[in-house]
Amino acid sequence: MGKEHDRITRRRPIEPINLPEMDADDFLVTCPFCGEQVEIYVEPDVKGSFVQDCEVCCNPWRVRVSGRGDDRTVDVTRADGSE
Repeated sequence: MGKEHDRITRRRPIEPINLPEMDADDFLVTCPFCGEQVEIYVEPDVKGSFVQDCEVCCNPWRVRVSGRGDDRTVDVTRADGSE
């Protein structure tokens, strides 16, 4: 085999990233406009949908909350009339 196949690449081990633990009412969502991941807080009694602006790009989201308790899910889409 040629010299290309004889090379060994040494890589540093990947260090784990310690993320802060999120509350059950905190959700990590991705902005449908700018693609940034943003953590949002949704009060425990909130159901249905509401409009909230992205804290990075300031564009409006439609936030839909479904389920209850620990089984709640949050879905974020554009709220600019294109949905």
